[in-house]
Amino acid sequence: MSPDQLAARVQEYPELLLMCDYDGTLVPLAPRPEDAVPDPGLLKLLRQLVPRPGLHLAVISGRPLADLRDLLPIPGLLLAGLHGAQVAGPEGPVINLLPPPPGKNPWPEIFSLARQLAAGVPGLLVENKGEGVALHYRLAEPDAAAGILEEFRHALEPFLQDGLELIPGHKVLEVRRRGVNKGLAVTYFTRRWPRAFPVYLGDDRTDEDAFAALPGNGLAIGVGQRQSGYAHYFLASPAEVIEFLQLLNRSRT
Repeated sequence: MSPDQLAARVQEYPELLLMCDYDGTLVPLAPRPEDAVPDPGLLKLLRQLVPRPGLHLAVISGRPLADLRDLLPIPGLLLAGLHGAQVAGPEGPVINLLPPPPGKNPWPEIFSLARQLAAGVPGLLVENKGEGVALHYRLAEPDAAAGILEEFRHALEPFLQDGLELIPGHKVLEVRRRGVNKGLAVTYFTRRWPRAFPVYLGDDRTDEDAFAALPGNGLAIGVGQRQSGYAHYFLASPAEVIEFLQLLNRSRT
């Protein structure tokens, strides 16, 4: 599907709930998470889209909510961080969609473990998400990274028996709370605006949960060349996502 075909497909609906992943969807994937920043043109476009009549715009990401607020400081933009565990607007209170887990906080120990394993391998990057830890290996030598990833999986076995899970992504292996996924945020937003036509755009395996959580009338749009069991159509790249958003912006003035 081309960007103009998708814009024509959704512009007929008077109320639209548009939900987008961040990395690999709104912005291209980057070697380091901190390198994936929105350009001024994207920020300007999102600022124009947010107040459009009948449009509810949300960004749902595996990044911490605080990072999303820093990257996308746009009044009125809906945000969901940590794979949908937390939702908020830029100015509003944080809503936790799952109650805090009982027992000891495991994240400092897991973060320390990941840093120790990654310390001897150039290109391995450890991201501390507060309630999640991600091991990025895009810049690492593949064979060396594979060995460390296997060690990481083995070391995490006790934690995985206690309510956590491992999720592979684009050159990243992440540990998060079991039951946390982007479908939580999709369900929250679709219940908040039940009359809006729901659309979700995403590029990663973690976006499959969001696709699956869409109501029966929802539209799942994959981004890139990844296989998907739920996507109805695909856009080729973040550049085509931006083109679609530009067309949507012009059509809803």
